[in-house]
Amino acid sequence: MKVVITGAAGKIGRWTVRTILEAGHDVTASDRKLREESASKKFIQAELRDYGQVIQLLMGCDAVVHLANIPTDIRNTSQAIFENNMLVNFNILEACKDLKIQKLVWASSETVLGYPFVQEQLSYLPVDEEHPTNVRSSYAMVKLLTEQLSGMFHKLTKTEVVALRFANCYEPDEYEKIPRMHWTETEKDIQKQNAWAYCDVRDAARACLLALEKKNLGNQVFHITAPDTIMPDLSQDLAKKYFPKVTLKRDVNGHETLMAIDKAKEILGYEPLYTWRSVLNEDGSLKALPEDQLSLTSI
Repeated sequence: MKVVITGAAGKIGRWTVRTILEAGHDVTASDRKLREESASKKFIQAELRDYGQVIQLLMGCDAVVHLANIPTDIRNTSQAIFENNMLVNFNILEACKDLKIQKLVWASSETVLGYPFVQEQLSYLPVDEEHPTNVRSSYAMVKLLTEQLSGMFHKLTKTEVVALRFANCYEPDEYEKIPRMHWTETEKDIQKQNAWAYCDVRDAARACLLALEKKNLGNQVFHITAPDTIMPDLSQDLAKKYFPKVTLKRDVNGHETLMAIDKAKEILGYEPLYTWRSVLNEDGSLKALPEDQLSLTSI
């Protein structure tokens, strides 16, 4: 399959390029920034706000994995994030329509659920794909609007459009900072803003591959997280302490994630393989990792 991956120089993008290449697909990587170190020998620098460049980039491909957006951070204004991301996402959807591309997988976000989570606006835990959305930023607005646009384009073209709502992503060498940055009582309270969810970039990349290769998905939204929370506490204890008025929709076992991934498991066959618990020693230091797992973290 000929696949174009946008945002290929980003955190998830670098790992996704390698994962899809290793699965035997023909990958063209693309980003606004030139990254000659990309795992793909085919790298095209493109500005996705320019529809002509998008058309040229996607022409001849069978599928698109769209990961290119300005992340929500303090370096960009709300207006800049909305203007850039909304136009880029529309251009990708429109180009897929015009070029009759049959599969689009793109990166949505847990922020559409209400980041930061507020007890009064949580209907239940674990939050699943049916949970009401409650956007609180221009970044989340674009993600939710693009999910809605995806449905419209699917009805218009029958293109398969799959949105993956990623939680906060970590690379292998970033786990070492978790104990000192997230495990104080103050930080536990802060981290409840997304129900302590996170995702390893390798699992995020694998989810992109699964969504790419799975047939007859139609228009779908999936939660993609690690199997557990980012905290050492039991998940049920976290829920009771920080969201005491929120109902548990079902039993939560051990350190299970509170951003439900049941749908992704059932339909995509998604089984997250990576967790900080297998990476950190008891003192919080990083265990030795194979060089190939760290080779892309500095790109």
